[in-house]
Amino acid sequence: MIRFKRQRESVIQAICVAIWLSFAGGCISGSLASNTDRHPAGYRLSDRPNQMVHVGETVEFDFVLQDSSRRLVPPSGLADYCAALVGRDRIEIEPDLAGHFRFSHKFDDVDPGDKIEVVATAFRQRGRRDFMQVRGRWLANESPVDRPDKAVGSDSLRLTVYQRSFELSIAQPPDVLNPATGALRIRRTDGTTTIVYVDRPHRPGFTLTGPGPDGYVHIRYLPSGDELNPSGTTDVEFVIYDVAKQPHRTVVTLDTP
Repeated sequence: MIRFKRQRESVIQAICVAIWLSFAGGCISGSLASNTDRHPAGYRLSDRPNQMVHVGETVEFDFVLQDSSRRLVPPSGLADYCAALVGRDRIEIEPDLAGHFRFSHKFDDVDPGDKIEVVATAFRQRGRRDFMQVRGRWLANESPVDRPDKAVGSDSLRLTVYQRSFELSIAQPPDVLNPATGALRIRRTDGTTTIVYVDRPHRPGFTLTGPGPDGYVHIRYLPSGDELNPSGTTDVEFVIYDVAKQPHRTVVTLDTP
């Protein structure tokens, strides 16, 4: 009875897929988007083919199947999993309840100017999966019995790595500034704030130089991608006290494409 029920469910699922494909014109493709690029108003993700990623940024990706009218196609009965290649790193993702294949990747082993291809492909599993992860390594399934898994839809985008730096200046006051009192506050749109202090051994921070011939003290800091907004702009405030305990403040808005 259980076997008959499972067979019946499989038949019903196959019929539903056939009906869906008839309405969709049988044309299924993939769409890959990320949250690191400037996206249209009202949307959290962008599917532009060329995007920017900051050194150290954790990027969220979203892959879906769609028909010729760019409507979401549920993967049930069509695709069992998605394989994503982020540069040389392989990630396998199961669909969520909404029919999306979502994954993330931290770009911490990159340099400014690097170009990284991200390719996502949905597969229908036939037998054992084509690749299996064993002790952290992906190994190909070389069984002569299993047919290769069937690619259903694919999409890609290219990320160009960049590095922003904070460059702020404060006019040298009559009293000497105390670097130990300085605090650089990086504010994100999600409400979080990162506070950075002066650079010290085993605690990276901002550097303070000057005053120079222009009469200004210069502050510099290289942020990590996860300290910035994924796209748009990021607001930064710097406050420091002089030896007379008087505060001095400057702000800057940094462009983060």
